Amino acid sequence: MDVQFIGSRIKELRQSKGITQSELADALVVSFQAVSNWERGITPPDVENLIRIAAYFGVLVDDLLRPKNDDVYLGIDGGATKTEFAAVSSDGTVLKRIIKKGCNPNDIGFAKTEELIFEGVREICVDFPSLKTVFCGIAGISTGNYRERLQERFGKYFPQLKVKIKTDAFNLFAMVDGVNMSVISGTGSVVFVRCGEDYKRIGGWGHLFDSAGSAFDIGRDAVRQALLEEDMNQKRSVMSKRLLKKLNTSSVWEHINVIYNEGKPYIAGLASVVFEAYREGDENAVSIIDNNARSLANLLDAGVNIYGVKPIAIASGGIFEHYSDIMIPHIKKYSNVELLIIDLPPILGACRYACSMAGHDISESFTTNFKISYGDRR
Repeated sequence: MDVQFIGSRIKELRQSKGITQSELADALVVSFQAVSNWERGITPPDVENLIRIAAYFGVLVDDLLRPKNDDVYLGIDGGATKTEFAAVSSDGTVLKRIIKKGCNPNDIGFAKTEELIFEGVREICVDFPSLKTVFCGIAGISTGNYRERLQERFGKYFPQLKVKIKTDAFNLFAMVDGVNMSVISGTGSVVFVRCGEDYKRIGGWGHLFDSAGSAFDIGRDAVRQALLEEDMNQKRSVMSKRLLKKLNTSSVWEHINVIYNEGKPYIAGLASVVFEAYREGDENAVSIIDNNARSLANLLDAGVNIYGVKPIAIASGGIFEHYSDIMIPHIKKYSNVELLIIDLPPILGACRYACSMAGHDISESFTTNFKISYGDRR
């Protein structure tokens, strides 16, 4: 409780009503000294008096406790592994950040996606009740009618909010002007091509059907190779030895029930083993990386050939964030598309969209202010 703010707010309301401290004390049936102490920030009103003060001035109790800030906009970046919420002001200053689990509805189901998103929005609204605009860039939301359903649910539970929902690729598009293609390689992989306010998807079928350069694909290929070596009684490769160490087991097969039970994110987490073995020259690791890079290259070339966009794409996701020095040269073996690595989190793009929805022009200082304040608001 900010005692100084409460005191200044009571004084502001009293003066706007044109009454003295004594008159306010009489109206609330408290002592003049009590009102004086409130306004000077010496002691705060108790709960009962907060309610009476709010009723007397015709405001909410929340208006007495927190500054009303109309310059707040919310961006949401939802992926398979994590979901990030960032409240920003119109100049790009980050006011609050929240990190939650992944929210891809194809992985966790629509009900859990809705629950997670709304939980984060409510937490932001507690600190910023005057929030007005929200931009959601969510992986997997374009499947079926998920986007329409979430939009409808927002209207029911947050009717005061102006909300726009797109795929998470739009968070990337908002970060670089003039680039209309993005490739995401994280837990899953997909290429998006922007067509005005709409987009076209290439790949991104989900882990049951994809095989296109995601962390899941790479981790799965490592498990498959280790199982093959066990069944064929082959000598353990460097990659398989690293995998066994990471799994803390002497046999991948004996660990297979754990892998199945833990599922997609767990398998995606095994991709690091392949890149580590790649750096040691393991032939199997090199082959896995090359095959997956070729799959991503095919998706990128399809975007250029089918939709006629420039051969430039924003590259995002954990694979590019951590292993671009390995993955990009292999992609370039099969595609001439230039890949741009943005050294900023995709939530920046969501925040830019949220502000532009309110009619704000995004200045050059927006990104600078975001970078300065981003790490301090968790």
